[in-house]
Amino acid sequence: MSLPVPRPLLRAIRRGVIIPIPPATRAAVLSAALLVLPASPLSAQYRLEAPSGLALEFSSTQVRAMLDTTRALERNLQEDPRVLYFTLIGPSVEADSADAAYPWNAVEVRTDSVATILTPGNLREADRAYYNYAVTRMQMVRELDPDVSCGELMDREIEAASAFVDGWLSSRLLFGGLPFTPLDEVVFAREQGQLAGMLAAKGDRQLGACVAEWIRSHPGVVDEYRLWRATRFLELVEDPPAGATGS
Repeated sequence: MSLPVPRPLLRAIRRGVIIPIPPATRAAVLSAALLVLPASPLSAQYRLEAPSGLALEFSSTQVRAMLDTTRALERNLQEDPRVLYFTLIGPSVEADSADAAYPWNAVEVRTDSVATILTPGNLREADRAYYNYAVTRMQMVRELDPDVSCGELMDREIEAASAFVDGWLSSRLLFGGLPFTPLDEVVFAREQGQLAGMLAAKGDRQLGACVAEWIRSHPGVVDEYRLWRATRFLELVEDPPAGATGS
C-alpha cells in the first residue's frame, strides 16, 4: 500500500518543479510521479544540460520507462533472499576528483549475491542509481560465463552503466537530485554513443585487464570519446573534427 503523498509534493510534481524529497516519502512520490506523467506526450518534458550548453531532452514516456527499470531493480535488491548488500555513505566528492562517484568504483560486487555500495555523501539522492548498477552487476555475475571475451565483458559493463544512468536520470529529473557534472557526462556519453570509449578511458575497474585489450582491438574509440568530451560536452565547438559529435 502506498504512503500518502503530501499535497505540496503532488502540486510540485504536476508543475514540474524539482525539489528535494526525504527518503521516507520516496516510494509514495514515485507512485505519484507515475500517475501524473502524461500518458501520450508529444514533446520533451524533461531537459538535462551539459556545461557546453548542449541539451538532452526526454519525454515523459522515456522517464516512465526509466522509473519502471529503477523500481524493478530496487525491488530485486530488497526482496531477493539470496542477496546481501551493505549500503554505506562515503565522503563527499568534488567534480574535479570524481573517481569515487563513478559506479564502477563506488560499488563492489563480491559475488553473485553480495555487494557493497558506497554512495558519496553529497549524492545521497542518487542512491537508486547505485542500486541499479549493483543489481545489474550481480545478475551478470550469476549468469556470465567467467571465460567470456573482453568484447562481451565490455557489452555487459555498458549494460550495467546504462542501468546506473536510468537511476541517475530519475534522481535528477524527478526527485531533486543535485547536478554533478561527471555523472551527467555518463548520461550524455550513453545518449551520444560514447559510453564504451568513456568506460575504457576511465579504466573501469570492473573490466580489469580487458581495458587494454579492448582498446587495442578498438583503435581510435578512446580518442573519439576524448574529442567528443572536449568539443561537445565541456565546450561546444561549432565545427568539431569528424567523429566528435556523437550520434
